[in-house]
Amino acid sequence: MANWRRPCSSRHRVPADPSARHAAFIAASLSLLAAGCGHASDEQPAAAAVATSPASADAAQSGTGLPDARQALCVPADEGQLRARLQGALDADLDWGAGTPQCRGGLRPGGDGVRLIYKGSVAGAGPLLVVIGIGPLAAGQSARNVPVNLTLVREGTGRFYATQGDDKCAMDEVHQEPTGDPKVYRLTGRGYCVQPARAVGGDDAVLVSRLDVMAIVDYR
Repeated sequence: MANWRRPCSSRHRVPADPSARHAAFIAASLSLLAAGCGHASDEQPAAAAVATSPASADAAQSGTGLPDARQALCVPADEGQLRARLQGALDADLDWGAGTPQCRGGLRPGGDGVRLIYKGSVAGAGPLLVVIGIGPLAAGQSARNVPVNLTLVREGTGRFYATQGDDKCAMDEVHQEPTGDPKVYRLTGRGYCVQPARAVGGDDAVLVSRLDVMAIVDYR
């Protein structure tokens, strides 16, 4: 996963209409990330982080507001995997595993679950960022039927898709096992969506009908 080694900032005029303001917030929050603030090949962990990050997307969906900048820190993970079936504006079978840069998972801004971040490429569509919020979920907890919210970012195109809520996707099963560090767990999960992630500021949508994840999650 890309490392953001230098801070980004941007100023945006926010529309007065609440629904437009929500869409503008997500777009502004993700646009800096989609532009590539840092590179996947960076070897050192990110030295700085900002609230305009994948954390902001998760916060926008869950209604928790902007997270602390420290929560946007992206630490490269030695292992991780995302398999997913996308239908609609994006039609692809994702199988991102070995060789695909990723971040460690971490706490959601509200601390009531985890946030997973994956980055790869879709044939014919280019780079894609996937942000998955799972919760409520505690450190080391295994559970069934856990709510999920989802954001997809087509990097470099300005196109964002978000479920904007935790009632459209779920994990059938989530399992966590210890790694030797009492605050770090290996998470695996299998899930699905019953409604699509809809375009922010557009009419198209992407349905993630199947979702399988594996990630190292740091609960510190």
